[in-house]
This record gives sequence, C-alpha cells and structure tokens, in this order.
Amino acid sequence: MKFVRNVFSQLHTFVLWALFSALFWSWIFTMTTDVPAAEKVTLYCYVPEISDTELAVRLEETKPDGIKKIKVHSFEYVMFDVEFIESGDLFIIPESMIEEYRELLLDPDSGVKIYDAASGSGSACGYIGYGGEDCYLFLGAHSVHIEDGCAKAVADALLSLG
Repeated sequence: MKFVRNVFSQLHTFVLWALFSALFWSWIFTMTTDVPAAEKVTLYCYVPEISDTELAVRLEETKPDGIKKIKVHSFEYVMFDVEFIESGDLFIIPESMIEEYRELLLDPDSGVKIYDAASGSGSACGYIGYGGEDCYLFLGAHSVHIEDGCAKAVADALLSLG
C-alpha cells in the first residue's frame, strides 16, 4: 500500500517526464529528417480531409532536380505558427477562402481549379477530400522555388494526378 501511495504522489513527475521525453524525441526526429527550405517543396491544403503522407510520397516520385523532399500539410498543421505557412510553395484553397489568404498567394486572381464541386471531379481525389466547394491551386508569394521552377513542376505533377 505504501508503494502505491508513493507512486501516486510522484505521478505528476512521471507525466511531465513522459511529455518532455516525447517532445524532445519529436524535435530530434524532425531535426534529423528535415531538409532546408531550398531543398523541399511544401504544399498546404485547406481541405476537410487529406492523406498527407501518401500524397507526399506520390509527388516525390516525380520531384524536380535539386528537391530532396516534398511536404504536404493541412492548414491545421500550422494553426499556431503563421511563419511556416507564409513560406509555403503551393496552396490548395477553397473558393470562399481565397480573399482571406490573398497575401500568401503569388497571383490570387489566377489560381488553377483543382476541384470542381458540381461534377465532383478534380486532381488527386484519391488523396484529398475536397468537401463541397470548388478548390484552386496557387503558387506561394514567398516561395523560394518560383525562380527555379520547382514549385511549378510539383504543381504540374499534382494536377496530373487524376
């Protein structure tokens, strides 16, 4: 009984240690597997459902020269850190949200329709659950891959996933 009481009196220490350990190893994993922005293309999707890992793996099959990694994230991934989303290379945004995210887009008036809600057809539908609204693909205004054409190449690869 004394042992159990002792364990429960130190429970907060065990929980804090477990939390710290998980965060530390997560940070270590990210640092060892991530690459600099110049060597990766990042796609952010404002959609209800996305198979981000599967889509990234599929897009990496045709990645441009000089690119080591393609990352795909939901907007929820960066909800509390706007700095990450501002440096995005590609964005998939529903028609009703374009004005809200206008400053992130290279040319907000010339997005490519990636999903048509009326017909239910679009690109990468096996990976992206678009919901019930037309969605558009845009290049990021602050992308480091505009000049080298890598963002456009990944966009073209994404559009070819019928």
